Amino acid sequence: MKELGRKLLRGAVLLFVLIAAFFSISIPAYAKKKVVLSLANDTFQLETDSAALGDLLNELGIELPEKVLQGSQLTLNSALPGKIALPWLYVYRMSEEEVVPPPIDYRIIPTQSAPRVEVRSSGNPGFKRVNITVFTLDGKIVGGRTTYEMLKEPKARIIHIYREVDKNITPSYETIIRMRRLASREFKPPLRAKKVLTMDATAYSPEEATAGWGNPHNTAIGLRAGYGVVAVDPKVIPLKTRLYIEGYGYAVAGDVGGAIKGMRIDLGFDTQAEALKFGRRDVKVWVLD
Repeated sequence: MKELGRKLLRGAVLLFVLIAAFFSISIPAYAKKKVVLSLANDTFQLETDSAALGDLLNELGIELPEKVLQGSQLTLNSALPGKIALPWLYVYRMSEEEVVPPPIDYRIIPTQSAPRVEVRSSGNPGFKRVNITVFTLDGKIVGGRTTYEMLKEPKARIIHIYREVDKNITPSYETIIRMRRLASREFKPPLRAKKVLTMDATAYSPEEATAGWGNPHNTAIGLRAGYGVVAVDPKVIPLKTRLYIEGYGYAVAGDVGGAIKGMRIDLGFDTQAEALKFGRRDVKVWVLD
């Protein structure tokens, strides 16, 4: 039994070494092959994954009868050389720009007001370049291809569809995070709260970040900083608590700060101008959770 155990141990060690050696092997990145194509009216270089002439012609969209290669020492199965001469083949190119319409992003938004539809952002079109290549043989088209190059990405057109909900409910944690300031516009103030605090409120925004902040756009619990997320002392208000704040609206306790201790609260805004406008004041805070 001891001998069997030693054999199994040696086998396990050998297997471990083999696996480690296998995964330590660095596999070089595959490089595309550069080929110079010399045609009747143009000579140009291209990069390709093709290994044979027939594969390259297929990549270019060319349907070429094999008989035209007779006398050229080339076949469709020929290995791809660095330079290919096809003096009876002509190429014609055209490029033009096209408008790319903005996609439409429909969003369902809960509301305690009347149901409705709003265009929140009209979006912006994008632009792409269309490159058309045509190959001819004896005056007849034998193939070609069309490629696209995006010059400017379109910006989505955002449409809000407001769906009426119960007027007696308060927005959930997820709803506040998703809607941000819209939550305060579309939901009425809470009818009840776990407790109501009077707190010293200041304001901040990601725009006022300094070198010591780390990533100013992420809060202590990984949320995007800005309107609807406030910094608190977790000993007073636990993180992830839903709040309703006088003069501000619905928010979640999603951040902390070195100076935010005791009955202090720091309200998130999207811009520094908004934060400065709010200033500093005493506010009532309805703790909902």
